[in-house]
Amino acid sequence: MNALIGRTRPDALQRNLLRKMLASQVFKFGEFTLKSGQKSPIYIDLRECFGHSDLLILMSEGLSSMVTESRVEYSGIVGVPYGALPHASVVAGLYLQKPLLIVRKEAKAYGTKKLIEGLYQQGDRVILVEDVVTTGGSILEVVETLKNEGLVATDVFCILDREQGGRERLKEAGVNLYSLFNMETVMAFLASVNAINDQQWAEIVKALNLKYETVSRFEVSKEEEDLNVLPFTNAGRTSLQEREALTTSPLNHKIISFMKKKSSNLCLAIDYTTTEQILQMVEKAGPFVVAIKVHSDIITDFSESFTQQLVQLANNLEFIIFDDRKFADTGNTTKLQLTGPFKIAEWADVVTTHAVQGVDSIVPVFREFINNPAYRLSGVLLIAQLSTKGSLTNIHEYTKKAVQIADENRDIVSGFITQTRISEFSDILNWTPGVNLDAKNDSTGQQWRGVEQAIEIQQNDIVIVGRGVTSSKEPIQQLKRYRQTAWESLTKEENEKIDHN
Repeated sequence: MNALIGRTRPDALQRNLLRKMLASQVFKFGEFTLKSGQKSPIYIDLRECFGHSDLLILMSEGLSSMVTESRVEYSGIVGVPYGALPHASVVAGLYLQKPLLIVRKEAKAYGTKKLIEGLYQQGDRVILVEDVVTTGGSILEVVETLKNEGLVATDVFCILDREQGGRERLKEAGVNLYSLFNMETVMAFLASVNAINDQQWAEIVKALNLKYETVSRFEVSKEEEDLNVLPFTNAGRTSLQEREALTTSPLNHKIISFMKKKSSNLCLAIDYTTTEQILQMVEKAGPFVVAIKVHSDIITDFSESFTQQLVQLANNLEFIIFDDRKFADTGNTTKLQLTGPFKIAEWADVVTTHAVQGVDSIVPVFREFINNPAYRLSGVLLIAQLSTKGSLTNIHEYTKKAVQIADENRDIVSGFITQTRISEFSDILNWTPGVNLDAKNDSTGQQWRGVEQAIEIQQNDIVIVGRGVTSSKEPIQQLKRYRQTAWESLTKEENEKIDHN
């Protein structure tokens, strides 16, 4: 895109919702006639949410948060018929625990003959929940009906403000509009993920008579666009405590306990080639990390004495040992590699494997070792995405297959090597390489991004840092810096929820 780019910074819930909405085909492109009679090249079909329970719940959570943050006083919740009723039901019953009121299009001709169903008294103040606001006409009709029944409604909470004059019309009538999104936010997201191009942007702006002069995007770096690392999933990330309770992996229980105890979600990649260098760095890094990553096959003086010392340090300093072997062969060959000259299964807690060899060459072999108490090996990290430029793992079909293998075998696959969160299962940890606070790339195709982008935007859990620490003249200071920055990013949303409550 060549147009001038404006920058917006949506919060994590907005990002998650929009990504999930895109994946669920909420955004449709073509030629559509809106309820107002207006022609539009985009149709935002929020009724698609009803077919995706996780999206419906997440959307309702967003509406509930908006209501709470508004500090509006109310005694009941009214869903504007009919598209907003499912959202209003979840908001009222699950999140806010207030009476739900339903306004009929016309009074029943039998029974109670009520026009409004639900628990209320004359003079009660209620709030309205709506899905899409275009001109505000439907809302004003409901407000009038409520008024005739002795109820007061001056606040509406909607998912999308189409910016077609509805907000202004409602304001004139004394009604306040709160919205999760407006059209600019939606279009900024769609432009940032290349779901629309400059021409489509211009067509939408013209058709809907919007007032945007430039293409606006979410703040997504060029590196992120190149890597194609937008999350596959947008289910909200649960707290560490909840995830610890969910996981059935002994390895992840151990890792999460280390994370909580050390206030760290840092893995140090030590790509030195001599055992003395590695052990010296491990002694410095151990107190600050939850994992140490090595490449056994690049160590020139590898020995059993080295692995014994490494295991002793891991036990004493409480971190796990991660051998980044990247297995990618037949099951029989993988067995031989695990028990061969390096005896990886005896000293490594976790190893990496590609998904290219398929489930039959991955699952039975690793399960055999992980379930055998004679070996230290406790889990596998499945490589789903890499941080190198042009990596073939960034082909979505490969990543989707890796996710399927992991989701179906969570007893042995404890996590992913990935650039972004890709599985909806909270008990799988996402380990991400390519994090550096001071550099963007090197001469061999390695690409880096910052901690905030890796954790808050791309929803990873554990950051793998290498040369940002190991090449520094002051590695301990850098370890402290990375640990603090990464931990604050991981726990930011959780702490904000605690502060709010």
